Amino acid sequence: MRQQPSCSLIISTYNSPNYLRCCLQSALRQRVLPDEIVIADDGSGDETKKVIDEITAISPVPIIHVWQPDEGFQLSRIRNKAIAQSSGEYIINIDEDIILNKYFIHDHLRLARRGCFIAGKRAFLSSAATKKYIDNTYSLSFFTRSLKKKQNAFRCLWITRLYCRIRRTCSPAEYVTGCNMAFWRNDLLQVNGYNENFHGWGGEDCDIAIRLINAGIHVQFIQCYAVAFHLDHPVRNLSRIHDNDRLFRQALKEKITYIEQGIDKHITA
Repeated sequence: MRQQPSCSLIISTYNSPNYLRCCLQSALRQRVLPDEIVIADDGSGDETKKVIDEITAISPVPIIHVWQPDEGFQLSRIRNKAIAQSSGEYIINIDEDIILNKYFIHDHLRLARRGCFIAGKRAFLSSAATKKYIDNTYSLSFFTRSLKKKQNAFRCLWITRLYCRIRRTCSPAEYVTGCNMAFWRNDLLQVNGYNENFHGWGGEDCDIAIRLINAGIHVQFIQCYAVAFHLDHPVRNLSRIHDNDRLFRQALKEKITYIEQGIDKHITA
């Protein structure tokens, strides 16, 4: 039997304590728990810390809170800091607005292959369904009403294996979402993690995907496995989206792998 790698679940968050509580609760309901949970906190206030302390007190696995001051949307930087403080061989990235199917960690670890990283999907709850879920924390499934992209809530291993083969040549700009991705730690270090020149919402996930591909790390696009549900929220500030897209296009055109403003400055000897 293939031995599973140690696993760190990274959850990025910013001032959304109710969403984070629901996300953490779903993480603790996993059939296979991660070895640790690391909260990548981009400058949240006291309410978020209260939630983290509350869940930490009942968690069977360590929860590490990595915080940085609120200096605008700095997702790449806080993810790098969280990864630097993690200990797992395998890193699974999600966001605070993601609710995990109980087999989510199991599925990611089952698909983990050396020389590959994973780009997963999510189904979307409506605004009304999101409010109902936060108020009642009921079980989510393929049969939940008011789901958008409902096919992403269906779990079937043979479908995702077929999907991996079909999507091998697709562009990461079209299919990668940073709220459901998984990497080998050494692969992230090889490309120096996330590019901290990305500010504001969007593009950092596509950038790290294309740099990994440029470095010879293959992408596995998965669907109908590692199922996740996205809670509804207002649209993020898109004011920097064109600047971020330019950085991604540069990495794509110039076949960039390693970036200077990355994770190395957060790793202590």
